[in-house]
Amino acid sequence: MNNLLMIEIHFYGSLKKKIDPNASMAEDTVLFLPYKKDESFLSLLNRLDILPEECGDCFLNGIVITNKATVIPKGARVGLFPVGMYLLCGGQHLKGHGYITVNNPNQKSDYY
Repeated sequence: MNNLLMIEIHFYGSLKKKIDPNASMAEDTVLFLPYKKDESFLSLLNRLDILPEECGDCFLNGIVITNKATVIPKGARVGLFPVGMYLLCGGQHLKGHGYITVNNPNQKSDYY
């Protein structure tokens, strides 16, 4: 099927269970839905039976959605995170200081 006719939705944390009650927290939970012309982010949540209050940071093609009226374009990739689940810079700060990439038992992990 043509990818432009679908939108790709990635679910994280507790939102995974809304889509698949048997979803593993260790595996990707991805759903492909047909694209709907002029569908807003809020309408997409409604289609997924997810309340806006259940969502924390959400992304459209890698950019944080700040306006729930944002229209979902053809072929979009959406990431849905539940309220209370925060991204912590993907660990890049820790990697940059060697806490993850260097095996040093004497290294303190408090980087503040």
